[in-house]
Amino acid sequence: MVRALEVEILARETIKPSSPTPHNLRNFKLSLLDQIMPVEYTAAILFYSNNGHHADGAEMSQRLKAALPETLKNFYPFAGIIKDNVLVECNDNGAVFVEARANYPLSEVLQQHDHKLLREFLPIEIESTKAGSGPLLLTQVTIFKCGGVAVGNCLSHKIADGCAASFLAKSWAATVLDPVNKAKVNTPEYVIAASLFPPDDSLEPHADVTGKNYITKRFVFHASKIAQLKAKVTSASVPKPTRVEAIVALIWKCTITASRSIRGFPRVSLTAHSMNLRRMVSPPLPDNCMGNFVGDFPAKATQREIELQDLVHQLRKGKDEFCKNGLQNILEKKSSLIHGVEGDAVDFYMYSDLSRLPMYDTDFGLGKPVWVTIPNYMHNMIMLLSTRSGEGIEALVSLSEEDMALFERDEELLAFADPNPSVLPVANHSARKFAA
Repeated sequence: MVRALEVEILARETIKPSSPTPHNLRNFKLSLLDQIMPVEYTAAILFYSNNGHHADGAEMSQRLKAALPETLKNFYPFAGIIKDNVLVECNDNGAVFVEARANYPLSEVLQQHDHKLLREFLPIEIESTKAGSGPLLLTQVTIFKCGGVAVGNCLSHKIADGCAASFLAKSWAATVLDPVNKAKVNTPEYVIAASLFPPDDSLEPHADVTGKNYITKRFVFHASKIAQLKAKVTSASVPKPTRVEAIVALIWKCTITASRSIRGFPRVSLTAHSMNLRRMVSPPLPDNCMGNFVGDFPAKATQREIELQDLVHQLRKGKDEFCKNGLQNILEKKSSLIHGVEGDAVDFYMYSDLSRLPMYDTDFGLGKPVWVTIPNYMHNMIMLLSTRSGEGIEALVSLSEEDMALFERDEELLAFADPNPSVLPVANHSARKFAA
């Protein structure tokens, strides 16, 4: 009889900041970019092995919980509640800390990416409407039978993007390792967003259209294959394509091919690509600026004959135009996305590049994570993450089951991407470290 893989919740506790938030900081105004973000949580799961460390999973969990009050003192809006899509009431309501136990070793997770299984390591559903009110920050620490740990963080997208969430994790980890000096990590900055992107208090909160009957699969692009792909997509119009442009163009082409094969005729393929705006404003902003600094540039494919070089050109063209006019367009249209584009004649895909975020530098006391991933939650969504080495890229692709059946068998895709390889080390003696 096959044993069911289960995660048991052991405790759920609300953790408050170590000291009260001053009265002059009690009301934190949302920016326009915060207001137009959908009601959902950003999420990330960091997996840690216990090999060669004095601390075990239970001890690490206690150290995380002990460091959270001091962390929340600096990240005080994350311990508050959102009022009317206008402001965060920094009332020290607290963050939720969940302790859990898995009845299986970490190797069960690392051997194969399972989208549904990953949800077990999050303290709340990504799509929960509580992201629009509170709690705003929730963490679940799951201890595996082998002593390994999963840290699943959920932070309301109404007050933070991926960069802000990554900085929170980095600061929290620094406090765990050095509670007194916090490893000289910069404190967060809050006052800039609303001044750069003045809010519009008439905007109503909205949820993303996540879709149904979609499937998420993982494809890994190793450094050698990325180099080959970049060489293939190089052209006179884009003589130096980035690795992200090359990978996105390939995935885009394969989704177009799948769609056309199923429907029997070519459709317009429209894509939106997230950009970190911190480097676009003048002067550029550091990564410790909290809030949402994300915009999306469009790219469109209408040709009957789709070539990788043409798609890279469209991506570069869309990015260049956004760099010139994107910020002004957001302020005028009060929107960062393209809405109302799906229909019988249009395929719409969203791309989010998180590969530059230093998530593998997050050390809570068990060394660097062996794997960092994000459970996808939206159809026609592609997220790019770094591999542990920093040299490769993992693509998490969510498509309808019908589209995915063709996409994952595309020979051009498989010439460059490794479908869902194990995260475990190749050597058997190394693999046993995760299965004890």
